[in-house]
Amino acid sequence: MNTHNIPVQVSNPPNDQVRVFKVMTESELSATNGVRHNGDRRGSQPVVDRRGSLPVSDRRGSLPVIQFPFAADVQRSKPARIPGRIVHTRGAGAFGVFEATDDISDVSDGAGPVDTLRESRGFAIKMYTDEGIWDLVGSSLPVFPIKDPALFPPFSQSLNRNPQTRLKDANIFWNFLTSNPQTIHHTILVNSDRDAPESFRFMDCYGAHTFKMINQRNEFVWVKFHLRYDQDIKTFDPEAANVPTVEQFNHAAADLFNAIAMKNFPSWTLYIQIMTEEQARRCPFNPFDLTKVFSQKEYPLHKVGKITLNENPIDYFSQIEQVAFTPAHMPPGIEASPDRIFQMRISFYNEQQPKRLGPNNLLLPINNPATNPIFFGIPHQPNAFMQTPATSSSLVRRSISNVTSNTLLNVDDFTQARDFYKNVLDSHGRSILTKNIADSLARCTDRNLVGRALFMMSTIDDTFARRIGKKLNF
Repeated sequence: MNTHNIPVQVSNPPNDQVRVFKVMTESELSATNGVRHNGDRRGSQPVVDRRGSLPVSDRRGSLPVIQFPFAADVQRSKPARIPGRIVHTRGAGAFGVFEATDDISDVSDGAGPVDTLRESRGFAIKMYTDEGIWDLVGSSLPVFPIKDPALFPPFSQSLNRNPQTRLKDANIFWNFLTSNPQTIHHTILVNSDRDAPESFRFMDCYGAHTFKMINQRNEFVWVKFHLRYDQDIKTFDPEAANVPTVEQFNHAAADLFNAIAMKNFPSWTLYIQIMTEEQARRCPFNPFDLTKVFSQKEYPLHKVGKITLNENPIDYFSQIEQVAFTPAHMPPGIEASPDRIFQMRISFYNEQQPKRLGPNNLLLPINNPATNPIFFGIPHQPNAFMQTPATSSSLVRRSISNVTSNTLLNVDDFTQARDFYKNVLDSHGRSILTKNIADSLARCTDRNLVGRALFMMSTIDDTFARRIGKKLNF
C-alpha cells in the first residue's frame, strides 16, 4: 500500500487510516504467511472467518490441531509484541531520502513518554548506503548529561519512577543532578526555550558525539553532526490553553503522520563541524567530552546535504518497533572517537538489540542492509575460497594515542553552561529558564536538595540562582 496515492479524501489521516485501508485493500485476506486455503497459495478460497474456531463435532467439542489459521493466531498472540526500548520508549517513525548537496570529500571518503514533556528527545536515522548501513543515533540536544559511562546506570534510574510509590519523584532526579556537576550544561539547555519544539517536525537533531571522518588520502578530522529542521520555527507554550498534552497524548507522532500524508514533507539540512587533530590537541576542553559543544565561531557549520521524510510506515510493528539502531553501524570513512560514552553505547546497543528482537535481528527486512547479504558459498571469513584484504586501521590507534579522552579532576563543567546563559539567551529566554527550573525544583520535598541545586545554579550566575530561590520562597 503506497501512502503517497490515497484514493479517498481524508482530513485526518491517523484517524481515517482504517477507512483508507478498507478502500485500498480490495483483495481477500490471507494468513500472515500468505497461506489462503489449506496451505495452497493457488487456491481460490479465502481464509476462514477468524471470529469463531471450528469444533470437532458440535459446538462443545474440542478443537482440531489441524485448524492452522486459528492455531497460528493464538500462538502468535503471545509473543506478538516485543520488549520496549530501554530509553526513549515512545516515538514515531517515517521513511525518506538523503540528498548530498555539498562536497565534503576533503574530510570524508566519498566513494559514490508524553510528546510535550520537557526532556531531551532521542532520534535515530538509518541510512541504507552502498557501503552498508549508517545508524546516526543522537538527541534533540547537542550535549548529554554525563561524560562518564559509570554514571549511566544511576542516571537512567534517576529518570525512572520511585520504586516504592511508582510515581515520578523530583527528589531522586535532583539528587542525581546536584551530586554530579557535569549535568549542569544539559540541565540548563533542557529547561530553556531551545528544547520546546511543537512536534518532531520542529526539532533540531544532533549526533552529539565527536566522530572521526577519514578521506581517501587517509587524512582524518574530528566532526560533530547537526541536523537543522527546514520548517518554520514552532515551539509550544506550556502556559497556553491548547497545550498538546491535553489535546492529544501522541500529538507529535500524529503531527508527523499528518504532514507526510498531506505531502507536506518535513526536511532537515545536515551540517558538520570540523576540528583538526592539531586543534584537538590545543583545545582548552576535552573535545570528546559529551557534555561540551564545539563553538560555532571557531568551528563553523559546513553544509552536507538534506534529509526529507516522504513516506509513512505501512506496518508500524515491522517497520518502526522492530527497527534496531546501534552507533556501531558506520560505513567506511566514519569511525568512533575516544568518547567513552560513545564506546559504551556501541557495546550496550549491540547487547540489548538481540535481547529485544532476537539473535537474528539484523536479518529483519527493516534492519537488512541494501547491499547483497551473504547467502551462498562459505559464510565465514577468512576462508580459502574467497579472501577480503585486511583493513586494520593503524590510523585509529595512532590518533587515539595522540588525543585521548581522559577525565581530569579539575575539569570545568560550568564554563559552557555559563556562556549559554549569559551570551546566548536573551532576557526572555532567561526568564523561561528560571521559571522552568523553579517549577521542577518546586516538586522536591527535600529542602536540602533545593539548596544544593541553588548553589549549583549560582556557579552559572548569582542573580540567576537568587531569582529561582525567590520563586521557591527559599
